[in-house]
Amino acid sequence: MSKKLLATALLPFAALAQDPSITNEEVTVVTANRVEQAISDVLAPVTVITRDDIELTQAQSVTDVFRMLPGVDVKVNGGRGQVASIFIRGANSNQALILIDGVAMLTANTGSPDFNQIPMNSIERIEFIRGPRAAVYGSEAIAGVINIITQSSSEPITTLSAGFGSDASYKTSLYSQLNLTDKTNLKVTAAYETTDGYNVNPSPANKGDEHGFESQNYSAMLKHQLSDSLSIFIQPRYYQNTVGYNKYPDKVGEAWIENIAFDGGITYSTDVLYSALKLTTTFEDKYDYLASEVDGRHSTSPAVREQQTANWLNQYTFFDAFTAALGFDWKDESYEKPGVNKEEKSNKAMFTTMSTNISSVTLEGSVRVDDNSQFGTHTTWGLAAGWKINPQWKLIASSGTSFKAPSLFQSYDSVYGNAGLKPEESISYDVGLESSLELITWAINAYYRDVDNLIHGPAPTYKYVNIDGNSIIKGAELEASFDLFTIQNQASIEYLDAEDASGNELQNRAKYKAKWQGTLTTGFVDWSLQYLYQGERKDYSTDLASYSLWNLSAVYYVIPDVKLAARIENLFDKEYETADGYPAPERGYYINASYEF
Repeated sequence: MSKKLLATALLPFAALAQDPSITNEEVTVVTANRVEQAISDVLAPVTVITRDDIELTQAQSVTDVFRMLPGVDVKVNGGRGQVASIFIRGANSNQALILIDGVAMLTANTGSPDFNQIPMNSIERIEFIRGPRAAVYGSEAIAGVINIITQSSSEPITTLSAGFGSDASYKTSLYSQLNLTDKTNLKVTAAYETTDGYNVNPSPANKGDEHGFESQNYSAMLKHQLSDSLSIFIQPRYYQNTVGYNKYPDKVGEAWIENIAFDGGITYSTDVLYSALKLTTTFEDKYDYLASEVDGRHSTSPAVREQQTANWLNQYTFFDAFTAALGFDWKDESYEKPGVNKEEKSNKAMFTTMSTNISSVTLEGSVRVDDNSQFGTHTTWGLAAGWKINPQWKLIASSGTSFKAPSLFQSYDSVYGNAGLKPEESISYDVGLESSLELITWAINAYYRDVDNLIHGPAPTYKYVNIDGNSIIKGAELEASFDLFTIQNQASIEYLDAEDASGNELQNRAKYKAKWQGTLTTGFVDWSLQYLYQGERKDYSTDLASYSLWNLSAVYYVIPDVKLAARIENLFDKEYETADGYPAPERGYYINASYEF
């Protein structure tokens, strides 16, 4: 029944323990160095989540997926649709680069993307690269890169789905790919979701309030093959949501967000040369108002964010053993809201990467020069080496520098902004040992990162400031993938020590984490059971308690093209918080049906 259970790749360089017929020489990723390469050639820890994995776990949002990734902490201000932040290997939430089809999500507001804008029905796979990639991607890629790749099929296919669940939630979606001609295809997606929610920030003053969520999104992509080696595409996207929240002390506020994006590009590809040019433009309006306002969002003025990007990447392969790439990036962004003048910044960059295989050794280097309109020119670099000791064992080591400019919100917001902020700069070191044995595939990775001028917003004003000196973040991750009888298992245990230059523990990072997922097929049903342990962590002055969370899901194949799926979230109804004062959802039930033709 299951096409491929669990992650396609938990560990780099290692064959999949749950499917020995698939090796990491066969599985490829496009995120590590912005070009397609085998996982076995990537000199960093890699996790790939497939469409099958998402359907099996019935994850309701991308944050449900992220929280199970190794090295990741997730903070959500309550339930569905609320503000969410992710922390990769102890880094700030704006020190991880989030991409959709290789293009950075809009982050001009707080420096973190709005994860609610990612429709689950359109995701084909998620590639997660841990470790610094700033020399390849630039500013945000200090701790890692998450690339959300949308669905694409060489064959015509249409999928319809509908579901309902706790808190009066309901969702429906459409995905369709059509071959208009033998050289032209059209992809269309649409999704709608709504929930009444619950009181995400309860107090005696707002007893009985509910903070719901409603969203709709649409996209279309037209792609045409001009020749065997040349293709072009254009893709518009539209997203709109409304989310309720507690507007202190006893009012229900609403945030209305509209995001419109256009992507287009041209690609030339042969056996030895790859060249791709991609252009994007994104517009976003956000209105905050009282839900009781008669005129709703029209009672106030919006915060407006805009972003335009251009990326040109060229890769050349020599003698099948040496690969070089040269790329150019440009990004222009602006931020404006009532009471704040329109602020703009731009960044131009050139980067190059080189890699080669010499017998059992793989070497990789990258250099990037950024010219930032606010902070001038900065150069970052990355070096990595991998040694395949024998077919079962591999050792990797890497180091890289990063540069992170403050976001426009951090610099210019009328309440929290600080125009005097300096850029963050860091250097990282990583080392890992991986082994693929007959009964188990495992890896251990350790990292050390030194960050200068770390930006944070301390209580009680929450105004952004730099922390003078060097903040040190270090940790280790142990991962394993193995079969136990008929159950396929993937597990990770993580340790993190993250302190600022004054020795204070960084917020929202657990020192200890453990994650496990087991999958099982019985007849026409695929089962998944997830376990997450999150240790104690600080949220400003509050020590949040540790918690254990279980999720159970199942997919029943009525016929090959019709599936019924169910998920019980928070199986044992654990009371816990990932943000102080914002209780996480209670036990929830979700049912979904899909038809593919």
